[in-house]
Amino acid sequence: MRLIFIADNAYPSLKKQLQSLGEIIEIPKSNHLYPGVENHGDLHLHIIDQIIFISRELPNTIYNRLIHLGLEVRIIDENLDAVYPKSAYLNALSLNDYFLHPKTITAYKLKRHIESSSRQWVDIKQGYVRCVALPIAGHALITADEGILKSCKSTTLDVLKIQPGYIKLEHHDYGFIGGTAGQIQDTLYFNGDLTTHPDHQAIKDFIQQQGCSIVQVKGLPLQDIGSILVYEGEDL
Repeated sequence: MRLIFIADNAYPSLKKQLQSLGEIIEIPKSNHLYPGVENHGDLHLHIIDQIIFISRELPNTIYNRLIHLGLEVRIIDENLDAVYPKSAYLNALSLNDYFLHPKTITAYKLKRHIESSSRQWVDIKQGYVRCVALPIAGHALITADEGILKSCKSTTLDVLKIQPGYIKLEHHDYGFIGGTAGQIQDTLYFNGDLTTHPDHQAIKDFIQQQGCSIVQVKGLPLQDIGSILVYEGEDL
């Protein structure tokens, strides 16, 4: 069983491609977050170790669907709000051996889970980690964020630095690479065309070096939609 969480304003052609890979769960706009990110899955959810941590601001229809499927769902105690850091309780980056997020703002239930796991916590200042960093194959990431780049120097993570900008995000000057994509098996799916970013060749080469391939929406600009988040589980 595979669930694919994606913003309802993702490119229709991308959603159509993803429909053949699993059940699509579209995230609608929430009036608890600020314009441009109100339907971003990486603010509402965090998926780790087959547990789905969710905000109480997600619609009941989504929560009920997850419960009906018999999944382990944990609603965080904190209430999402448009004012940072209350918008970033779940916007962390989980990799095979590392967890990147400021300890001071991580949702309590998620924090407890990480502290009981074997992952090394990389305590950074950037709260919107999943937005600004694209994880690849559990051991690599792409980002333009200098703070994340600096923090990752003490890890074994393979990191590609790219130029900031060149990504659409409604109501904002620009969006972020992490919010444009997500990985399903060994393929990275992008909401837009990578050639609209000046570092597109470096990005493609880096992804291929990690043993992954790329699917993109050709001819359309890269757009930050709050990531493509994927739950992989056993058939129930």
